Amino acid sequence: MTSRLVLAAVLACGVARAAEPTPDPDARLAPIRVDPAQLDRAARSASWRRNVGIGLAAPGVAMLILGSVLITNGTSDPNLAGGGAQIASGIVVAAVGLPLAIAGIVLWILGQDDLDVVSWRRKQQEKNRLSQVRLSPGGLGFSF
Repeated sequence: MTSRLVLAAVLACGVARAAEPTPDPDARLAPIRVDPAQLDRAARSASWRRNVGIGLAAPGVAMLILGSVLITNGTSDPNLAGGGAQIASGIVVAAVGLPLAIAGIVLWILGQDDLDVVSWRRKQQEKNRLSQVRLSPGGLGFSF
């Protein structure tokens, strides 16, 4: 009796739901149609992200270099107080420069990647637009 109840519960829980229709394979392989205005907005956003990344990475790397120079110079200073102050200021400058450099490099890479995607999509749209132009026996023809 209990085995029948367990079997009924398992069957009730495992009721198959209606299968979703499979997408048309041609629809998955169709080229993405993107509005040129949308591509322009994406290019502006990616360009802004890349430029902000460059703007953050440059001072961040400069601060890291300056901090390492201060630390190195402080270790070779015979005056203990002066050397300690240089080492401490070098650590502070490098600690501020490191997050700036990391954030800048990440934004720079992501922005450049997005710009590459936008330029690739523009080339693909141009290629698709040119593939619609065909030579016909009577002259130049367009396919829609």
